[in-house]
Amino acid sequence: MKPKESGMKLYIQIICGLLLWTIGMSASALPQFSLLTGDKCASCHVAPQGGGLRSDLGAYARNEISLISPESAGLGWLYALDAKKNTLLDGQITFGMDFRLQMAKSHRTEDAEEKIFPMQAAIYSQYAPAEWIAAEVTINVGHKRFGNTQTNNYPGQQPWEAAVTFRPSQSMPSLRIGMIQPTIGIRYDDHTKITRQAPSAGGINSTGTSSIIPPLYAEYGAEISYDAPRDWTLSAGVFGSRAISEVQSSAAEGKTVSLISDKNIPSLALRAVYWPHIGKNFNSFAGASYFANDDFSMINGFIGIGVNDMFSLTADYAYSDKKNIRHTQTISLEAMFQALESLMLCARIEGGTSTISGKDEYTNQLVLGVQAFLLPCIELRPEYRIMDTDNFRSGRWAAQLHIFY
Repeated sequence: MKPKESGMKLYIQIICGLLLWTIGMSASALPQFSLLTGDKCASCHVAPQGGGLRSDLGAYARNEISLISPESAGLGWLYALDAKKNTLLDGQITFGMDFRLQMAKSHRTEDAEEKIFPMQAAIYSQYAPAEWIAAEVTINVGHKRFGNTQTNNYPGQQPWEAAVTFRPSQSMPSLRIGMIQPTIGIRYDDHTKITRQAPSAGGINSTGTSSIIPPLYAEYGAEISYDAPRDWTLSAGVFGSRAISEVQSSAAEGKTVSLISDKNIPSLALRAVYWPHIGKNFNSFAGASYFANDDFSMINGFIGIGVNDMFSLTADYAYSDKKNIRHTQTISLEAMFQALESLMLCARIEGGTSTISGKDEYTNQLVLGVQAFLLPCIELRPEYRIMDTDNFRSGRWAAQLHIFY
Protein backbone atom coordinates (compact mmCIF):
# COMPACT_ATOMS: atom_id res chain seq x y z
CA MET A 1 0.00 0.00 0.00
CA LYS A 2 1.25 3.48 -0.80
CA PRO A 3 1.56 5.95 2.11
CA LYS A 4 -0.37 9.24 1.58
CA GLU A 5 0.03 12.69 3.12
CA SER A 6 -2.76 14.29 3.14
CA GLY A 7 8.51 43.79 11.05
CA MET A 8 8.27 42.56 7.22
CA LYS A 9 9.93 45.69 5.81
CA LEU A 10 12.95 45.14 8.06
CA TYR A 11 13.27 41.51 7.06
CA ILE A 12 13.15 42.47 3.38
CA GLN A 13 15.88 45.04 3.91
CA ILE A 14 18.15 42.67 5.82
CA ILE A 15 17.72 39.60 3.58
CA CYS A 16 17.86 41.40 0.26
CA GLY A 17 20.60 43.77 1.30
CA LEU A 18 22.88 41.00 2.61
CA LEU A 19 22.33 38.71 -0.36
CA LEU A 20 22.89 41.42 -2.91
CA TRP A 21 25.90 42.80 -1.11
CA THR A 22 27.43 39.32 -0.74
CA ILE A 23 26.81 38.04 -4.23
CA GLY A 24 26.00 41.00 -6.44
CA MET A 25 22.89 40.36 -8.60
CA SER A 26 21.07 36.13 -14.96
CA ALA A 27 18.09 34.15 -15.20
CA SER A 28 18.08 30.71 -16.71
CA ALA A 29 15.90 29.79 -19.60
CA LEU A 30 12.14 30.17 -19.35
CA PRO A 31 10.75 29.23 -22.77
CA GLN A 32 7.36 30.42 -21.54
CA PHE A 33 8.72 33.97 -21.69
CA SER A 34 9.39 33.45 -25.39
CA LEU A 35 5.70 32.60 -25.84
CA LEU A 36 4.60 35.58 -23.74
CA THR A 37 6.81 38.08 -25.58
CA GLY A 38 7.29 36.71 -29.12
CA ASP A 39 11.09 36.79 -28.86
CA LYS A 40 13.37 33.82 -29.50
CA CYS A 41 15.37 32.48 -26.55
CA ALA A 42 18.58 33.74 -28.19
CA SER A 43 17.19 37.29 -28.20
CA CYS A 44 17.66 37.53 -24.42
CA HIS A 45 20.49 35.04 -23.83
CA VAL A 46 24.02 34.65 -25.17
CA ALA A 47 23.67 30.87 -25.72
CA PRO A 48 21.61 29.93 -28.82
CA GLN A 49 19.36 27.60 -26.79
CA GLY A 50 18.86 30.16 -24.03
CA GLY A 51 19.82 29.94 -20.38
CA GLY A 52 22.85 31.28 -18.56
CA LEU A 53 24.23 34.70 -19.37
CA ARG A 54 21.68 37.30 -20.46
CA SER A 55 22.29 39.70 -23.29
CA ASP A 56 21.78 43.42 -22.67
CA LEU A 57 18.21 43.04 -23.98
CA GLY A 58 17.60 40.16 -21.58
CA ALA A 59 18.89 42.17 -18.64
CA TYR A 60 16.81 45.20 -19.59
CA ALA A 61 13.63 43.15 -20.10
CA ARG A 62 12.95 42.43 -16.41
CA ASN A 63 15.12 44.78 -14.38
CA GLU A 64 12.26 47.05 -13.29
CA ILE A 65 9.53 44.44 -12.79
CA SER A 66 8.49 43.80 -9.18
CA LEU A 67 5.51 43.37 -6.86
CA ILE A 68 7.13 45.61 -4.23
CA SER A 69 8.70 48.92 -5.12
CA PRO A 70 12.28 49.14 -3.81
CA GLU A 71 11.49 52.48 -2.20
CA SER A 72 8.68 51.03 -0.07
CA ALA A 73 11.05 48.32 1.18
CA GLY A 74 13.74 50.83 2.05
CA LEU A 75 15.96 49.65 -0.80
CA GLY A 76 15.65 52.62 -3.11
CA TRP A 77 19.31 53.46 -2.45
CA LEU A 78 20.38 50.07 -3.77
CA TYR A 79 18.33 50.17 -6.95
CA ALA A 80 19.31 53.78 -7.56
CA LEU A 81 22.67 52.42 -8.66
CA ASP A 82 23.14 51.92 -12.42
CA ALA A 83 21.51 48.48 -12.57
CA LYS A 84 19.70 48.94 -15.87
CA LYS A 85 22.43 47.33 -17.92
CA ASN A 86 24.83 44.45 -17.51
CA THR A 87 27.59 45.65 -19.83
CA LEU A 88 30.83 47.61 -19.55
CA LEU A 89 33.24 49.20 -22.02
CA ASP A 90 30.56 50.10 -24.56
CA GLY A 91 29.15 46.57 -24.55
CA GLN A 92 32.43 44.67 -24.88
CA ILE A 93 31.99 43.06 -21.45
CA THR A 94 28.71 41.41 -20.39
CA PHE A 95 28.22 39.91 -16.93
CA GLY A 96 25.55 38.28 -14.79
CA MET A 97 24.78 35.69 -12.16
CA ASP A 98 22.23 33.18 -10.79
CA PHE A 99 21.80 32.32 -7.12
CA ARG A 100 19.13 29.86 -5.97
CA LEU A 101 18.26 28.94 -2.39
CA GLN A 102 15.91 25.94 -2.09
CA MET A 103 13.62 24.72 0.67
CA ALA A 104 12.33 21.17 0.14
CA LYS A 105 12.02 17.69 1.61
CA SER A 106 12.02 14.21 0.13
CA HIS A 107 8.83 12.57 -1.11
CA ARG A 108 10.01 9.07 -0.27
CA THR A 109 9.29 9.00 3.46
CA GLU A 110 6.51 10.57 5.54
CA ASP A 111 8.91 11.89 8.17
CA ALA A 112 11.48 13.35 5.74
CA GLU A 113 13.42 16.28 7.15
CA GLU A 114 12.84 19.68 5.57
CA LYS A 115 16.09 21.15 4.28
CA ILE A 116 17.21 24.58 3.14
CA PHE A 117 20.21 24.51 0.84
CA PRO A 118 21.81 26.52 -1.96
CA MET A 119 21.14 24.89 -5.35
CA GLN A 120 23.16 27.16 -7.61
CA ALA A 121 25.66 29.99 -7.43
CA ALA A 122 26.76 30.71 -10.98
CA ILE A 123 28.71 33.71 -12.22
CA TYR A 124 28.75 34.59 -15.94
CA SER A 125 30.89 36.87 -18.08
CA GLN A 126 31.59 37.51 -21.77
CA TYR A 127 34.21 39.56 -23.56
CA ALA A 128 33.49 40.62 -27.16
CA PRO A 129 36.45 42.63 -28.53
CA ALA A 130 34.83 42.72 -31.98
CA GLU A 131 31.38 42.04 -33.44
CA TRP A 132 32.47 38.72 -34.96
CA ILE A 133 34.08 37.12 -31.89
CA ALA A 134 33.19 36.68 -28.21
CA ALA A 135 34.65 34.66 -25.33
CA GLU A 136 32.47 33.60 -22.40
CA VAL A 137 32.93 31.79 -19.10
CA THR A 138 30.55 30.43 -16.45
CA ILE A 139 31.66 29.33 -13.01
CA ASN A 140 29.32 27.50 -10.63
CA VAL A 141 31.08 27.98 -7.31
CA GLY A 142 28.70 25.52 -5.63
CA HIS A 143 29.71 22.53 -7.78
CA LYS A 144 31.19 20.52 -4.90
CA ARG A 145 28.40 21.32 -2.45
CA PHE A 146 25.23 21.89 -4.45
CA GLY A 147 23.35 19.03 -6.05
CA ASN A 148 20.91 16.34 -5.02
CA THR A 149 22.60 16.16 -1.58
CA GLN A 150 24.72 18.59 0.41
CA THR A 151 27.91 16.67 -0.37
CA ASN A 152 27.51 15.04 -3.78
CA ASN A 153 27.13 16.37 -7.30
CA TYR A 154 24.81 15.06 -9.93
CA PRO A 155 26.88 12.66 -12.04
CA GLY A 156 27.95 14.55 -15.16
CA GLN A 157 27.46 17.99 -13.62
CA GLN A 158 30.28 20.41 -14.38
CA PRO A 159 31.64 23.30 -12.28
CA TRP A 160 32.33 25.55 -15.26
CA GLU A 161 31.65 26.30 -18.93
CA ALA A 162 33.79 28.33 -21.32
CA ALA A 163 33.51 29.01 -25.03
CA VAL A 164 34.60 31.18 -27.92
CA THR A 165 31.94 32.10 -30.47
CA PHE A 166 32.72 33.17 -34.03
CA ARG A 167 30.03 34.86 -36.14
CA PRO A 168 31.22 36.75 -39.25
CA SER A 169 27.90 38.59 -39.56
CA GLN A 170 24.36 38.53 -38.17
CA SER A 171 23.11 36.83 -41.34
CA MET A 172 25.57 33.92 -41.10
CA PRO A 173 25.80 30.87 -38.78
CA SER A 174 27.84 31.05 -35.59
CA LEU A 175 30.48 28.56 -34.43
CA ARG A 176 30.80 27.97 -30.69
CA ILE A 177 33.80 26.01 -29.38
CA GLY A 178 34.69 25.06 -25.81
CA MET A 179 33.23 23.39 -22.73
CA ILE A 180 29.51 23.88 -23.41
CA GLN A 181 26.13 22.24 -22.93
CA PRO A 182 24.94 20.41 -26.07
CA THR A 183 21.68 21.78 -27.42
CA ILE A 184 19.16 19.14 -26.36
CA GLY A 185 15.41 19.79 -26.38
CA ILE A 186 14.44 22.89 -24.42
CA ARG A 187 16.74 24.13 -21.70
CA TYR A 188 14.64 24.82 -18.61
CA ASP A 189 15.83 26.24 -15.31
CA ASP A 190 13.91 23.55 -13.37
CA HIS A 191 16.11 20.48 -12.89
CA THR A 192 13.08 18.40 -11.79
CA LYS A 193 11.55 18.56 -15.29
CA ILE A 194 10.74 14.93 -16.06
CA THR A 195 11.76 15.07 -19.74
CA ARG A 196 15.44 15.01 -18.67
CA GLN A 197 14.88 12.24 -16.12
CA ALA A 198 14.45 8.49 -16.02
CA PRO A 199 11.22 7.69 -14.15
CA SER A 200 11.56 5.02 -11.48
CA ALA A 201 9.74 3.34 -8.62
CA GLY A 202 11.67 5.66 -6.31
CA GLY A 203 10.62 8.81 -8.15
CA ILE A 204 12.99 11.28 -9.79
CA ASN A 205 16.09 12.91 -8.30
CA SER A 206 16.17 10.12 -5.73
CA THR A 207 19.07 8.01 -6.99
CA GLY A 208 22.19 8.40 -9.07
CA THR A 209 20.38 6.78 -11.99
CA SER A 210 17.48 9.25 -12.26
CA SER A 211 19.09 11.98 -14.39
CA ILE A 212 19.60 11.40 -18.10
CA ILE A 213 20.79 14.92 -18.83
CA PRO A 214 22.04 16.28 -15.49
CA PRO A 215 21.83 19.90 -14.36
CA LEU A 216 24.77 22.02 -15.55
CA TYR A 217 25.87 19.27 -17.95
CA ALA A 218 28.66 20.30 -20.34
CA GLU A 219 31.26 18.70 -22.60
CA TYR A 220 34.18 19.83 -24.72
CA GLY A 221 32.80 20.30 -28.19
CA ALA A 222 31.87 22.49 -31.14
CA GLU A 223 28.43 23.57 -32.31
CA ILE A 224 27.17 25.47 -35.33
CA SER A 225 23.96 27.49 -34.88
CA TYR A 226 21.96 29.36 -37.50
CA ASP A 227 19.45 31.85 -36.19
CA ALA A 228 19.26 34.34 -39.05
CA PRO A 229 16.03 33.09 -40.68
CA ARG A 230 13.14 34.76 -38.85
CA ASP A 231 11.20 31.52 -38.47
CA TRP A 232 13.97 28.99 -37.77
CA THR A 233 16.75 28.14 -35.32
CA LEU A 234 19.04 25.31 -36.40
CA SER A 235 22.02 23.75 -34.61
CA ALA A 236 24.41 20.82 -35.01
CA GLY A 237 27.32 19.87 -32.77
CA VAL A 238 29.92 17.23 -31.95
CA PHE A 239 30.96 16.76 -28.32
CA GLY A 240 33.19 14.71 -26.08
CA SER A 241 31.64 12.11 -23.78
CA ARG A 242 33.57 12.18 -20.52
CA ALA A 243 30.83 13.90 -18.50
CA ILE A 244 27.90 11.90 -19.91
CA SER A 245 29.84 8.69 -19.22
CA GLU A 246 29.51 9.48 -15.49
CA VAL A 247 25.71 9.15 -15.74
CA GLN A 248 24.46 5.70 -14.77
CA SER A 249 21.54 3.74 -16.21
CA SER A 250 19.55 1.18 -14.27
CA ALA A 251 19.87 -2.34 -15.68
CA ALA A 252 18.45 -5.78 -14.98
CA GLU A 253 18.76 -7.40 -11.54
CA GLY A 254 19.34 -4.08 -9.79
CA LYS A 255 22.62 -3.41 -11.56
CA THR A 256 23.76 -0.14 -13.11
CA VAL A 257 25.83 0.61 -16.19
CA SER A 258 27.26 3.76 -17.75
CA LEU A 259 24.78 5.56 -19.99
CA ILE A 260 27.28 5.27 -22.85
CA SER A 261 29.52 2.31 -23.64
CA ASP A 262 32.73 4.17 -24.50
CA LYS A 263 33.65 7.66 -23.29
CA ASN A 264 36.10 8.00 -26.19
CA ILE A 265 33.30 7.98 -28.77
CA PRO A 266 32.02 11.51 -29.56
CA SER A 267 28.36 12.49 -29.14
CA LEU A 268 26.20 14.09 -31.84
CA ALA A 269 23.56 16.74 -31.11
CA LEU A 270 21.08 18.11 -33.67
CA ARG A 271 18.16 20.47 -33.14
CA ALA A 272 15.66 22.41 -35.25
CA VAL A 273 13.03 24.88 -33.98
CA TYR A 274 10.32 26.52 -36.10
CA TRP A 275 8.81 29.80 -34.90
CA PRO A 276 5.63 30.33 -36.96
CA HIS A 277 3.78 33.65 -36.77
CA ILE A 278 0.09 32.88 -36.39
CA GLY A 279 -1.35 36.27 -35.52
CA LYS A 280 -0.58 39.72 -34.16
CA ASN A 281 -0.70 38.77 -30.49
CA PHE A 282 -0.03 35.04 -30.77
CA ASN A 283 3.35 33.33 -30.53
CA SER A 284 4.38 29.73 -31.04
CA PHE A 285 7.23 27.33 -31.59
CA ALA A 286 7.68 23.67 -32.52
CA GLY A 287 10.88 21.70 -32.65
CA ALA A 288 12.81 18.50 -32.14
CA SER A 289 16.30 17.40 -31.18
CA TYR A 290 18.41 14.27 -31.47
CA PHE A 291 21.30 13.36 -29.16
CA ALA A 292 23.27 10.14 -29.66
CA ASN A 293 26.41 8.31 -28.65
CA ASP A 294 27.01 4.72 -29.86
CA ASP A 295 24.32 2.56 -28.19
CA PHE A 296 22.52 5.47 -26.46
CA SER A 297 20.13 7.91 -28.13
CA MET A 298 17.61 10.52 -27.02
CA ILE A 299 14.87 12.20 -29.05
CA ASN A 300 12.98 15.28 -27.83
CA GLY A 301 9.93 16.93 -29.37
CA PHE A 302 8.35 20.15 -28.11
CA ILE A 303 5.64 22.61 -29.02
CA GLY A 304 4.28 25.79 -27.47
CA ILE A 305 1.70 28.49 -28.02
CA GLY A 306 1.17 31.77 -26.21
CA VAL A 307 -0.71 35.06 -26.15
CA ASN A 308 1.29 38.23 -25.55
CA ASP A 309 1.48 39.11 -21.85
CA MET A 310 -1.33 36.69 -20.96
CA PHE A 311 -0.92 32.94 -21.29
CA SER A 312 1.37 30.17 -22.53
CA LEU A 313 1.03 26.42 -22.98
CA THR A 314 3.98 24.10 -23.67
CA ALA A 315 4.25 20.36 -24.30
CA ASP A 316 7.45 18.28 -24.25
CA TYR A 317 8.07 14.65 -25.15
CA ALA A 318 11.29 12.70 -24.65
CA TYR A 319 12.32 9.18 -25.62
CA SER A 320 15.66 7.69 -24.63
CA ASP A 321 17.12 4.28 -25.41
CA LYS A 322 20.09 2.49 -23.91
CA LYS A 323 20.16 -0.43 -26.34
CA ASN A 324 19.06 -3.76 -24.85
CA ILE A 325 19.12 -2.30 -21.33
CA ARG A 326 16.61 0.51 -20.76
CA HIS A 327 14.32 2.84 -22.63
CA THR A 328 12.28 5.73 -21.24
CA GLN A 329 9.29 7.74 -22.41
CA THR A 330 8.21 10.97 -20.70
CA ILE A 331 5.79 13.79 -21.42
CA SER A 332 5.22 17.15 -19.76
CA LEU A 333 2.41 19.70 -20.18
CA GLU A 334 2.74 23.14 -18.59
CA ALA A 335 0.47 26.19 -18.51
CA MET A 336 1.47 29.67 -17.34
CA PHE A 337 -0.92 32.54 -16.73
CA GLN A 338 0.46 36.07 -16.36
CA ALA A 339 -1.76 37.57 -13.66
CA LEU A 340 0.52 40.60 -13.41
CA GLU A 341 3.72 41.53 -15.15
CA SER A 342 5.48 40.47 -11.95
CA LEU A 343 3.27 37.48 -11.02
CA MET A 344 2.92 34.20 -12.94
CA LEU A 345 0.64 31.29 -12.03
CA CYS A 346 1.92 27.91 -13.21
CA ALA A 347 0.55 24.37 -13.47
CA ARG A 348 2.44 21.35 -14.79
CA ILE A 349 1.40 17.74 -15.20
CA GLU A 350 3.88 15.15 -16.37
CA GLY A 351 4.69 11.49 -16.27
CA GLY A 352 6.55 8.65 -17.87
CA THR A 353 7.92 5.15 -17.67
CA SER A 354 11.27 3.40 -17.72
CA THR A 355 11.31 -0.10 -19.19
CA ILE A 356 14.07 -2.43 -17.97
CA SER A 357 14.05 -6.09 -19.10
CA GLY A 358 10.37 -5.81 -20.03
CA LYS A 359 9.35 -4.36 -16.66
CA ASP A 360 7.92 -0.84 -16.40
CA GLU A 361 8.52 1.64 -13.57
CA TYR A 362 6.61 4.90 -13.56
CA THR A 363 6.66 8.40 -12.10
CA ASN A 364 3.82 10.91 -12.42
CA GLN A 365 3.66 14.34 -10.87
CA LEU A 366 1.50 17.43 -10.64
CA VAL A 367 3.14 20.76 -9.83
CA LEU A 368 1.20 23.92 -8.93
CA GLY A 369 3.27 27.03 -8.36
CA VAL A 370 3.78 30.76 -8.47
CA GLN A 371 6.62 32.83 -9.89
CA ALA A 372 6.59 36.13 -8.04
CA PHE A 373 9.14 38.85 -8.79
CA LEU A 374 9.13 40.43 -5.36
CA LEU A 375 11.75 43.04 -6.22
CA PRO A 376 13.73 43.71 -9.40
CA CYS A 377 16.04 40.71 -9.92
CA ILE A 378 14.59 38.83 -6.92
CA GLU A 379 12.10 36.03 -7.56
CA LEU A 380 10.25 33.71 -5.16
CA ARG A 381 8.86 30.37 -6.41
CA PRO A 382 6.59 28.53 -3.97
CA GLU A 383 5.08 25.29 -5.25
CA TYR A 384 3.04 22.26 -4.20
CA ARG A 385 4.06 18.98 -5.84
CA ILE A 386 2.20 15.66 -5.84
CA MET A 387 4.40 12.73 -6.88
CA ASP A 388 3.06 9.26 -7.64
CA THR A 389 5.31 6.21 -8.25
CA ASP A 390 5.22 2.43 -7.96
CA ASN A 391 6.39 2.72 -4.34
CA PHE A 392 4.71 5.82 -2.92
CA ARG A 393 2.39 8.78 -3.41
CA SER A 394 2.99 12.03 -1.56
CA GLY A 395 2.46 15.78 -1.62
CA ARG A 396 5.06 18.33 -0.58
CA TRP A 397 5.44 22.09 -0.37
CA ALA A 398 8.69 23.62 -1.60
CA ALA A 399 10.03 27.08 -2.29
CA GLN A 400 12.95 28.62 -4.12
CA LEU A 401 14.50 32.07 -3.78
CA HIS A 402 16.12 33.15 -7.04
CA ILE A 403 18.40 36.20 -7.30
CA PHE A 404 19.59 37.03 -10.79
CA TYR A 405 21.12 39.72 -12.93
